Amino acid sequence: MLYAVKFSEEAARVRDGLPADRRALLERGLAVLAQDPLPKMSVPVSGDEATRSLALTPNIAIEYVVSDGLLLVLVVHAVDFTHVLLEE
Repeated sequence: MLYAVKFSEEAARVRDGLPADRRALLERGLAVLAQDPLPKMSVPVSGDEATRSLALTPNIAIEYVVSDGLLLVLVVHAVDFTHVLLEE
């Protein structure tokens, strides 16, 4: 079953603000996730297991809810490693 992907307003703002290459990575990751929204590497962030967290790439992570054929992206975390406070 392929899940429909929708975005909260906050997640859509972050998605829309990404550069084209990073947005394409986000979309590719979500296309894979829509086929199996409960992969073993995702982490439940609520007691009901429906709200989850997952790193789609090394610098893009999401929090999302799975329900009745819908994958609702609540938050998109996009980290820019070119600007960091402390270098290793």
